[in-house]
Order: sequence, then C-alpha cells, then structure tokens
Amino acid sequence: MTTTTLDGPRQPVRRGRAARTARTLRIVLRTTAVNIRGRLEYPGDFAFEIVFGILWQSSTLAFAAVLLMRFNGLGDFPAGGVLLIVGMRLMSHGLFTMVFGNLSDALLELVEEGRVEGYFLRPMSVLTQILISRFNINALGDFSVGVTVCAMAVSSAPVDWTLAHVLYLCAAIVGGVFLEAAVQLPLAALLLRSPFAHGIGKWIDDIMATIGNYPLSILPAALRGVFTFVLPLAFVAYFPVLVLLDRAPQHGPGAWLAEWSPAVCLLLFLGSKRLWNWNLRHYRSTGG
Repeated sequence: MTTTTLDGPRQPVRRGRAARTARTLRIVLRTTAVNIRGRLEYPGDFAFEIVFGILWQSSTLAFAAVLLMRFNGLGDFPAGGVLLIVGMRLMSHGLFTMVFGNLSDALLELVEEGRVEGYFLRPMSVLTQILISRFNINALGDFSVGVTVCAMAVSSAPVDWTLAHVLYLCAAIVGGVFLEAAVQLPLAALLLRSPFAHGIGKWIDDIMATIGNYPLSILPAALRGVFTFVLPLAFVAYFPVLVLLDRAPQHGPGAWLAEWSPAVCLLLFLGSKRLWNWNLRHYRSTGG
C-alpha cells in the first residue's frame, strides 16, 4: 500500500505546473524568434516599420525638446518631472505593443476571418496564441523614443536616483504595461462578439496617448477622478512620478494608491484576465 504525506500530492502538481509553464515559455520564445526572422526576410520593410514608429512619436520628441529649452515645467511639475511622465508612458506603451498589441488589429482580423475557433482546439491558452501570432515591429520605434525621453528626464528630474528609486521606476514601467493590458483585455473580450469594440479600443488608446503625457494635476478635479477610477491612466506614470519626486500625499488613500501603483496595475490586469477567461468559456462562434 502506498502512503502519502500531507504535502505529497501537491509536489507532483507543482512540478507539473512548472513544467507546463516552462514549455509554454519555450514555445513563446521560439515563435517570437520565428516571427522576427520572418519579418527580417524583408529588411527594408522591417527598418521602415521601426522608423515609422519613431516618426509617429516625433511630436512627443518635439514636445520634450521645447519643454526643456523654453519652459521650467507644466503646472506645478518641473520640466524633468513632465518628461519622466512622457518617457515612462512611452516605454510602457512600447512594451505593451510588443507583448499585447495583437489584442486589437490582429484579433479583429482573426474574428472577421473566422480563425479564432481554431485556437480553441490547440493545447495552449487562446490568449497566448493570439499574442504570439505576430510581432509588432513598430513597437520598437515607440520603445526607443520612450527610452530617449526617459534618459533625458532622468538626467534633468530633481530625483535622487538611489537603487530603490531605480527599481521603483522599472516596476512602474512594467506596471504601465499591465495597466494598458487591463484596459484592453475587456475590449478584446467584447471584440470576440462585436467588431464595434475595435473602434472603442482605438478611441481609448488615443485618449491615453494624449492625456497620459501630461501631469493630471493640470486638469479639474472631476477629470482627475475619471482618469483615476474610470480610465485609470493615472497609474501608468502620473502617480509613480509623484512618488519619485516626493510629491505624493503622505496620508490617506491617495498615498497608498500612488506608492503601490505597480501593484494596483497588476491587480487590475488579473481582474481583466479573469473577465477574458469567463468570456472565452461563454464564447459562441458567429456560425453558431
């Protein structure tokens, strides 16, 4: 007779999950490498998409240059602080587009062409398959502009860049990726049922790209509330920069929200992912 300890049955389960996670990660990395090599078969097109991404953000670079040379800041924010908001948002957006960019245009094509159903038959998460179906080269241009602006901001912002501040900056940038994904995942779930959701997603993306480049302190209190609790783009860069500049509230909910912005972004993403999974379980093909 075989006996088991209290923790015995759990260990094989944990090892099985770890093995599945490692296998999925290998597939993701190999598929991404294949996608990139495929795009490199046309080097001119590859380079053009990167340049296009940079040119698309050229207005942001011009804004950063004018702000540094002509003005001391914006509202109650110093110029370096404003640039830090811009750079962090662009870096987060570039990484989001690399990882989650297929939740928009690529998913719309899959829905319109009726190819989503095939993803349900494969032994891999539907979301993972969608995300690795193509690699968005133009995101490299967005990210490079973000790195440039962020480097300018780090050198000019009134921040004592200790190791803790650098780690918080990195965590906030990653948190911004999860926040954008948290906003777009419910719309992607809706897109599985109605192409109309694609237009909503583009509209929200434009709002985040525009308003997200400015400190929310210049907006009326009502709009600050909207961009904190309805469309929470404040967590992408505004709250983290308040913490880095040591301007965040010292007490109350505002202090907690600002300091723990990266964790809030992750929690919002996990909630959106549960909604996505629920929608997949109730998904019905357009053909019945």
